Amino acid sequence: MRPPRRTRTATPATGEASRCEERQAWTAERIRALGPSTDLATAAAVLGMSRSAAYKLARRDAFPTPLYRVGAHYRVPTAPILAMLHLPHPTGPGPDVGDADSVGEPP
Repeated sequence: MRPPRRTRTATPATGEASRCEERQAWTAERIRALGPSTDLATAAAVLGMSRSAAYKLARRDAFPTPLYRVGAHYRVPTAPILAMLHLPHPTGPGPDVGDADSVGEPP
């Protein structure tokens, strides 16, 4: 008779743990924390598309936001991503300093 099979509890490897972090929801704060620009794969994840689809769109100049080719890499500014998702950018244009209506003073 054969001994019963042993089952192991799988512990996530470092690669699996980083993949779990990538699956977290993209909040406005996480997108802003990327800095002024990000790589194409991250921008694709934020927009909910696959990495391969993003590269195909980039090659055809059809990516939904502006992107820049820097050497062999693509860079995507985060401000257009925020605008596309209708999230205000914190460093966006504010009220004019010289405009009395925007300051709150009576005319």
